[in-house]
Amino acid sequence: MIVTLSRILVTLAARSLGSRRRGWAAAMEGELDAAIEDGRPLAFALGCLFAAWRTLAAEREGRAILAAHALAFGFILPAAAVSLLSAWYGFPYLGVGRAGLRGLVTGTSERLPLLNAGNWCAAPPLTLLVLALAVGQIALAWFLLERDWTRAHAVGRCNAAALTSLACVTALLALDIRPMLLPLMALVTETLAVMALAQESRHAGEDVLAEVPDG
Repeated sequence: MIVTLSRILVTLAARSLGSRRRGWAAAMEGELDAAIEDGRPLAFALGCLFAAWRTLAAEREGRAILAAHALAFGFILPAAAVSLLSAWYGFPYLGVGRAGLRGLVTGTSERLPLLNAGNWCAAPPLTLLVLALAVGQIALAWFLLERDWTRAHAVGRCNAAALTSLACVTALLALDIRPMLLPLMALVTETLAVMALAQESRHAGEDVLAEVPDG
């Protein structure tokens, strides 16, 4: 388990460095095997990660990369996990009861069916929409870390369509629309953040090209 975690951290550090530091990234991955033999893979991996991030923080392009990682791991992937958890518990056609989010996590919340016999057939499509939104969030995080802005924007539009469809269907079924407000606000925040990162990444790339001498 520790070795696997160490490899993940070194891979994250290597990918954070970008294409201009492939030599350093390759050296990290090569020295990890020696660290595993010495019995200190986790300490080595954490050292590589902190060193890579400290180096990136000193450059404009690096700060854009760090911001992308922070957005992916601190916001988008947790949102995907919440969507998966919501689908598991039957959201939006099963309520979380009076215990709120804490009860949802601990499993002590009441489960209140919000669909009646006439519209219960809408439950599977609603769940599929929530699952599609979770998959879309994971794909968005992937393309964000790859800095593939074209695909990131395309996936973002698909996520917006899925969430808008979910909100519309929820409203048409006369369900409580309030639980959809937080995901909608999160989607707006996420979209604006991705657009800002795409713009900053382009400017940072132009700065890097300007620093490279001709010939």
